[in-house]
Amino acid sequence: MLNVPIQIDYNGRHLVGVADPVEVNMEDGIPTAHAIYLNGKYIGTLSCERQGWIMDRPADADLVETLGNYIHAWYE
Repeated sequence: MLNVPIQIDYNGRHLVGVADPVEVNMEDGIPTAHAIYLNGKYIGTLSCERQGWIMDRPADADLVETLGNYIHAWYE
């Protein structure tokens, strides 16, 4: 499975990193969980759940949503 490259501007910061797919569950051939690394640091695992995007570590809710939407768009 391919890593998803991340390059976004968020709250005045340029964030670069990768989302590594976690082979737990797949939906329509897309992994539902990704380990997120931004600016060389692991920030947590992002998952797509029925209630929306969630992170297993405390994180800014808007950043979680932004990352989830970015990753989802990359697969389209």
